[in-house]
Amino acid sequence: MSPAPITHHDDDAETAAFIEAVQEGIADADAGHTVPYSAVREWLLSWGTEHKKPAPHCE
Repeated sequence: MSPAPITHHDDDAETAAFIEAVQEGIADADAGHTVPYSAVREWLLSWGTEHKKPAPHCE
């Protein structure tokens, strides 16, 4: 069960955009759109090397 939507009374557009992005991310994860930890780890460990790997995609 998903948590209740976060509401706010802040006029800060950046905060509102952040909250919306978090809510979208939670919905994606709830729907099973995730990237395996091992794929993310492999990608991050390639940063700063001569053989940087492309970002992994959702399964």
